[in-house]
Amino acid sequence: MIGTIRKHSSVLWWIVVVVVILSFVAWTGDGPSSFTSVLNGPGGRYGEVDGHRLTQDEIQATYRQLLLQDRLSERPRSMTDDQRESSAAQLAFIDRKLRSMGIVADDDVLASVIRDAFRDQATGQSTYPTLIERIQAFNGREEDYLSILRRQVEQSLLVNVLSVPDALITPREAEAEYRRENEQAAASAVFFISTNFLTSVTITPQGLGTFYTNRAQNYRIQEKLVLSYLKFSGTNHLATAEAELAKIPDLTNRLEQAYASRPTNSFVDDQGVVLGKDAALVKLRSDAIRANAAARAAEVATEVYNDLAQINPAKPENLEIVAAKRGLKVEITQPFARGERPFGLDGIADLNTDLQRLTPELPFTEPVTAADGAYIIAVKTRIPSSIPPLKSIEPRVTDDYRRFLALEAARSAGQAFRNTVTNGIAAGKTFTAIAAGQKHAVVDLPPFSPSMTMVPGLPAYADLGSLKDTAFALEPSGVSGFTLSRDGGYVLFLKERKPVADEVLKAGLPAFLVEARGRRSGSPFSQWFTEEWEKSSVAAAFRPKPETNAPAGM
Repeated sequence: MIGTIRKHSSVLWWIVVVVVILSFVAWTGDGPSSFTSVLNGPGGRYGEVDGHRLTQDEIQATYRQLLLQDRLSERPRSMTDDQRESSAAQLAFIDRKLRSMGIVADDDVLASVIRDAFRDQATGQSTYPTLIERIQAFNGREEDYLSILRRQVEQSLLVNVLSVPDALITPREAEAEYRRENEQAAASAVFFISTNFLTSVTITPQGLGTFYTNRAQNYRIQEKLVLSYLKFSGTNHLATAEAELAKIPDLTNRLEQAYASRPTNSFVDDQGVVLGKDAALVKLRSDAIRANAAARAAEVATEVYNDLAQINPAKPENLEIVAAKRGLKVEITQPFARGERPFGLDGIADLNTDLQRLTPELPFTEPVTAADGAYIIAVKTRIPSSIPPLKSIEPRVTDDYRRFLALEAARSAGQAFRNTVTNGIAAGKTFTAIAAGQKHAVVDLPPFSPSMTMVPGLPAYADLGSLKDTAFALEPSGVSGFTLSRDGGYVLFLKERKPVADEVLKAGLPAFLVEARGRRSGSPFSQWFTEEWEKSSVAAAFRPKPETNAPAGM
């Protein structure tokens, strides 16, 4: 339909370089049933896309790509297994939609993207080999990364095809929107902050007990885990790794190439000081030795894991059995809650994800690689969550109760003041005079507009988003109702609205027009994808199945 992407599409390249290379798309959606159960579902069917049946291999491939994206990201997305599984199905779906629409990024296109995007600006050297070394260091696949990249290039073209043309937003429309976004509100307010009422509240034993009973779940102690694990340290293989490295005939040239492929300021010591070339080459050599040693440790871990797989039934205690036969020591962690990082396993980046995959049928992890070696981990003990008795945490509950009462007192005072304002204005008094009569301080706010995300001089307790919503819903000389905030609330008086100055409009409108067109261009793709996905049989296959065996009366 649309044909193969051409290498020199100027419309495409800014999308590819700015959006595709620097960030990856992760679709989120309804949590499906277990990934394993879906893949092993009736007849092995996962739905169809334009007459083509999705296969287990396709979905497993996109799942693998999502894991690779998380590994490469400096800030991995927080995704449950269900969310990642749904995302994998959606990626497989979009891959098939792109193919059926004839949108194909061939190898020449990928080569062009890699050449243009993975280049060090200072040296002109390609950084792509370094990226692939990083991927291979944690047993990732280059072909998975290329699939990710190919999809992003193809998707960027589809975004361009579906985008609303620039002409659909005119300069006149942009100017009107710019004026609305930059009109400034001049306002004053009386704030009622809970901390100002802390000393005036009274705490009774009965009230404290009722407060705790109604909120006992807030004090629940999380389930804690105790892990047992085998560590296969890379240091045990350093000598062998160094000897093998020494056998490489062109080692010096390879180190030189690796040094040239990265910015010189990326080589630093433990204190962050940039290393000279000779010291950097020494560091590269040392890093290569450690990586090789860690890989050898992972091989030993795989052998031990294969031994574990031979023992039936599978249970966490099998780790001790295999360890005893091989003369290995099983380490035990201190109890820890999910989200915490137990001492001894702090080098494992995705520990929580690895633990989430454990089941009664598979109670220990496959070998988990880390910079210092490899690990096999099992959950030894689960300490159930519990609600502690009030006496054991009474100081904490008392402090929470005092803050609760102070918040209620602040809001009660704020509502009473708003009632007084209503009566006072009807009697011809000013907002400032009414506040002074009630002994409340009036805060003159610095001017702010809907487009502002930060206002110098705004009090720390004032929420800018709430103030904007409140102020721009009023006419000049209008008074708001009592508006709740996290720490209490406020009553706002709008003095005036100041229109944007002509010189500000003239200077800011061109860039605003470009930004507005850019915002509008992405929405058709999102709408298109949502509609196509929701009506697809793939989405239906991955939705949770309704319970059919619930007990009577439920």
